[in-house]
Amino acid sequence: MKNMSTLLWLLSFTLHGVLLYAVIILYMRLAAVKETEKQQKKLLEETENTLAAFLLELKEENEKLIENTGSPSSQAEEETQKPDLRHSEKDSERGAVQEEENLLEHIEGLITEVERQEESINSNAQSFEDQVIALYEQGYSANQIAQKLKSGKTEIELFLKFRSKGVKDS
Repeated sequence: MKNMSTLLWLLSFTLHGVLLYAVIILYMRLAAVKETEKQQKKLLEETENTLAAFLLELKEENEKLIENTGSPSSQAEEETQKPDLRHSEKDSERGAVQEEENLLEHIEGLITEVERQEESINSNAQSFEDQVIALYEQGYSANQIAQKLKSGKTEIELFLKFRSKGVKDS
């Protein structure tokens, strides 16, 4: 009976120790999750601030553009005060139409430039993938490819794994 009691006490202390260890591990994981959550909130705030600053800058640029397009119309008003009102009104209308055409051409040029930049970024991404494939086919290891392309080893390994799975699937 005494041996049984001792065994039960020993089992009880062991279980208490295991449970205490489990509580400590769970507490540490909870602290890590809270820290990650704080970092994500901080990152979200930084992103919001960056977007707000970008929108403010964009708004200021729009106001300047409106002011720039508005100032030639004030010059047109001065022209209308001249003796020949009919002639100057036609000129101001032509000037306004010309300004609108110039503005449209400028906007189209900006859109074209943005599209060109996007295409160059996309072509760079494709050429990066092509470079990885070419180096791999030449017999380079993932580590060597990462060093040559100044990229992460893990990134190269994942790309090669996904590529090999894609080749096997097709």
